[in-house]
Amino acid sequence: MRQRKLIVPALMAALLITACSDRSSIDENKLSEASTPLSETEEQVSEKQSEDEATSVETVAGSIAETTTKENRIESVAEESTEEPTEELTEKPTEEPTEEQTEEPTEESADPHSYLFKSGRRLDLGNIPRVDGALALEPFYDAVFADLLGITPDDARSLLACNNTPQAYLDLTLGNVDMIFCALPSNEQVEYAEKKGIEFDYTTILSGGFVFFVNKNNPVNSVTQEELKGIVSGKITNWKELGGDDEPIVLFQRNEGSGSQSGLYRYVLPPEEVMPPKLSERINGMGDVVDMVAGYESGKGSISFSYYYYIANMYYTDDIKLLAIDGIMPSDETIANGEYPFLNFSQIVTRKDLPEDSIVNDIIEYVTSEEGARIARENGYVPYEAGGAK
Repeated sequence: MRQRKLIVPALMAALLITACSDRSSIDENKLSEASTPLSETEEQVSEKQSEDEATSVETVAGSIAETTTKENRIESVAEESTEEPTEELTEKPTEEPTEEQTEEPTEESADPHSYLFKSGRRLDLGNIPRVDGALALEPFYDAVFADLLGITPDDARSLLACNNTPQAYLDLTLGNVDMIFCALPSNEQVEYAEKKGIEFDYTTILSGGFVFFVNKNNPVNSVTQEELKGIVSGKITNWKELGGDDEPIVLFQRNEGSGSQSGLYRYVLPPEEVMPPKLSERINGMGDVVDMVAGYESGKGSISFSYYYYIANMYYTDDIKLLAIDGIMPSDETIANGEYPFLNFSQIVTRKDLPEDSIVNDIIEYVTSEEGARIARENGYVPYEAGGAK
């Protein structure tokens, strides 16, 4: 800044000299080019030139003064911008933030449609894993993702699949989905996966019951496990053998690979010992088999099987009734305390080659936590930790 201040006086002097020289040269030219005789005396001309020169000097000086004033303003602004804050400014007390202001933002306030897991991974609407499962478990996993993402179960259902147990295991084997909610697989499903070089990992999440049901008008209310084996194998063919009416027993079975049919093989008899059903007695849909047993004509002497949650909560009808097994009725209580003989444990199934950093692992941890147990109870399921041993 000091260098600029020294240059200004010198610049003023130079401009004064230049202005005077230019002004004199211009006046001389005008005089020499004039076509009429000079009307003024030499003294008058000289006097006029002096006045003009003085005026020119004043004009230049004023311009320089104005320029200098602008430069001084610029310097002043620059100095103000670099000037250290005064003691008054630096010591001005700042308002302490309130407790509400200092609180960390919650997950809900940060993003209502995401969930931050303990691992630091975040689930949101853009990175939902590919999920499939059994019909009887769909309300549960819909509720899990609804809870995590802050959406309704109906909205969650639109983001997830429910293609039934056989298709879920097939898609998992082929890598079309990342996780499935199902009962344990059939032997055939395991063998098919092994042929593809795939092994499954199982995480038990819910306790349930494998149940048998008959038409409401059937007087039989309870059967033993041995009697069930007789019915399934075809050795017991009439209800009168079990204290009922003289009615032929019709066992409606499910399609191979379904969770229900696999349950029959697991809890009662292996497939090679089960009486092959007639074509009309092989039913594909879970709801369809209930309808067949509930029907007046078809259900008169019929019996079939399914899972407790589905019958009790998803497709219940007063036209059927559950049978007690060895005198124990299936219920939330007898399933939770392990009394009911045919306990079924629902699984989250993944492939063993699932990456360790997959968000699926975080979801499994969440489902098996107290939060998952809460969601299970709220939706009519029995969480595994409340059930019997696997």
